[in-house]
Amino acid sequence: MKKKRVYHLKGGEIVTDDDFDRMSDEVAVRDFDLAEFRRLPGRPLMGEAVAEVVPVRIEPALIETIDIRAKTEGTTRSDIIRRAIHNYLAS
Repeated sequence: MKKKRVYHLKGGEIVTDDDFDRMSDEVAVRDFDLAEFRRLPGRPLMGEAVAEVVPVRIEPALIETIDIRAKTEGTTRSDIIRRAIHNYLAS
């Protein structure tokens, strides 16, 4: 049997696995009017089309350098990699 977990939310509320089970059961039987919901915009396009995910292998030391640079600049690992590729191809 799996041990039940306890979660402490930012507002100080304590929620257990049983609470999550109860909430999911309530949502499962609820009838939602989708017209009440509005779609929130996601991230803006980086270019003229939706970006494609391209998996690459990068050695750990280089990832660490990228992460340090991203933290220093207040951006993400992905942004640093995209800019590096763009600058390389533009040169």
